[in-house]
Amino acid sequence: MMNNPATLNRGKNMLLSKILPTVANMHPTNYAIKSHNITLTYEQLLHHVNCVAYSFHQLGFKPGDRIALLGHPSPYLAIAECAAVVIGAIPVTLFPNLVPNEINQILQSANPIAIVYDSHHLQAEEYVPLLNSTYAIPLHACADTHSIETFIATSQSLSQWYEPNPDDIALIIYTGGTTSHSKGVMHSHRSISHWSFMDPKKEGGHNPTKKSIILNQAHITGQFMLWTTLYEGGCLIYAQSYPLRAEEVIDIIEREQIKNLGTVGLLLRDIVTMDGIQDRCLDSVEVISCGGAPISVDTLHKARKIFPNAQIKEVYSQTESGQCISFLSVNQCMIDGKLERLLSVGNPSDITSWGQQPFEIRIVDELGRDVQLGAVGEIICKGEQMMLGYWNNPVETKHAIRNGWLYTGDLGKFDEDGYLYLVDRKKDMVIVNGSNVYCSEVEEVLSRHPSIREIVIIGTPLPDEGEEVTAVITLNTKSWITLSELQQYFYRKLANYKVPTRLEIMDNLPRTTVGKMNKAAIRREYWMGRTRMIN
Repeated sequence: MMNNPATLNRGKNMLLSKILPTVANMHPTNYAIKSHNITLTYEQLLHHVNCVAYSFHQLGFKPGDRIALLGHPSPYLAIAECAAVVIGAIPVTLFPNLVPNEINQILQSANPIAIVYDSHHLQAEEYVPLLNSTYAIPLHACADTHSIETFIATSQSLSQWYEPNPDDIALIIYTGGTTSHSKGVMHSHRSISHWSFMDPKKEGGHNPTKKSIILNQAHITGQFMLWTTLYEGGCLIYAQSYPLRAEEVIDIIEREQIKNLGTVGLLLRDIVTMDGIQDRCLDSVEVISCGGAPISVDTLHKARKIFPNAQIKEVYSQTESGQCISFLSVNQCMIDGKLERLLSVGNPSDITSWGQQPFEIRIVDELGRDVQLGAVGEIICKGEQMMLGYWNNPVETKHAIRNGWLYTGDLGKFDEDGYLYLVDRKKDMVIVNGSNVYCSEVEEVLSRHPSIREIVIIGTPLPDEGEEVTAVITLNTKSWITLSELQQYFYRKLANYKVPTRLEIMDNLPRTTVGKMNKAAIRREYWMGRTRMIN
């Protein structure tokens, strides 16, 4: 069904396609996007999106078609994503630092009608012959080809918008797979409307002074920032270059007087340990949220001093959960003198302060039975925010969602006050600067190396915070390999963040009583003396 965006009912604007016209009608001259080379008001952004949507429609793109987005965060990539939503197509986000075979695997899975790409990914056209009826569309004009930029300059504006069902797929975000293949996490319009700060009672456009620095458009955090900021009527701030550097984050904070700072992985640590950070003007920051991986207590204490006016929140979420399962109020822990809680991810019921209905959360054993209070088990959750499942992958969907409960693959426990603690990962996974690295994927590549007899990939703690991918191997007779040689072997096979940065060579790897590789015993040696086996 096509609808005229000018006649949309504000009370029902939780469909993604209704957000932009609603806010543009309320705040047409407010800034929606700022970057080093383009600034757009909501009125201008809506016009640009309409022009691209018209071109997509003219090319024959239909509701339900997938449109792959491959590039570093940029205003034009955001415009392409919004235009896909306008016509009922499904944006498919891809990490910009994947290597060609990883990108190809995702494209084969998603089978998109188009690949929209930036100048860093000119090889995108090489994938087109491998797919059916797929267009390669660069962001910027190149010779006489289609581009998002030329669509904006030459197309007329689409007046009839597609109105999806709330339970239709709105986004597909690809994340690493436990079986060496990425999985497409499907979120519906309805599930996204239950994310934090998407409270439909506020009807949108209610926080026009908000400014958000966009970190990574392919990640759940980037998608959260994109859509919640537009819903609230705020401004999306894009950096000049990516991956995002701490120095540029601080420059943007000072220039734009940022109030709400979202960070992932080790970015907060890099910020608070910058040379001269004490001399920067950071008083504008009122809230800092950080997720992707546990944050060290030392970094949290430094952040309190560097950002004296900020409430610091440590966020626990997954792509599959669709944003926030729980968050920890760091300031409150310090004020209350409950420093032991800094190792927790907070009380899940506190999420109501972000306008989100809390998840139901249980800690269960291997048979799905609730464990006793304080005992460790797998964290499972249930809520309207969670994914529909994995794209075209019913087997993995059935494993992840059982009787309506999302099995997170994280091991944790509750204390007597309802605070949730992460203890370990049941999933065979390492988190590197906020990105998931699935060990089986790395093991599969290394198992083909002629010098390696046996291989185990584990995560080991870095001295302060964060983890690194460690290869523990045994060698074939009369063979040898260095870390540098091993890393060179990964060239163009896996993204750089998945490549081991530590190599351990052993005579034999420990095994269980039935002869299987005992990865738990191998990991345990590197985590001895720590209260949890994640960092």
